[in-house]
Amino acid sequence: MGLYILHPNNVGRCGHICNASYAVKSGLRGLHIGETLVTHCMAKAKDLGFGILQFNAVVKTNAPALHLYKKLGFTQLGSIPGGFHMKDGRYEDIIPHYITL
Repeated sequence: MGLYILHPNNVGRCGHICNASYAVKSGLRGLHIGETLVTHCMAKAKDLGFGILQFNAVVKTNAPALHLYKKLGFTQLGSIPGGFHMKDGRYEDIIPHYITL
């Protein structure tokens, strides 16, 4: 149905910040699987001792993800123009996000 990958965003003095990537099977989108994955990931990250969850590359055109992260209380950190290389060869802006766990 879906998955997430949780790992440190960096090491050393920034080792308390984690990062995650998510995927939901395309035919199952809209069933709140993404929300379940993100909330589980947030709890797991906190259990593992992380203090902040950061998303480095939320694509600007991914409206469902942007809506979900806003709903869950994430903070947007501006945008990086052309930060994501799309499969069709275009570059799309990305909006990093974070939340304190």
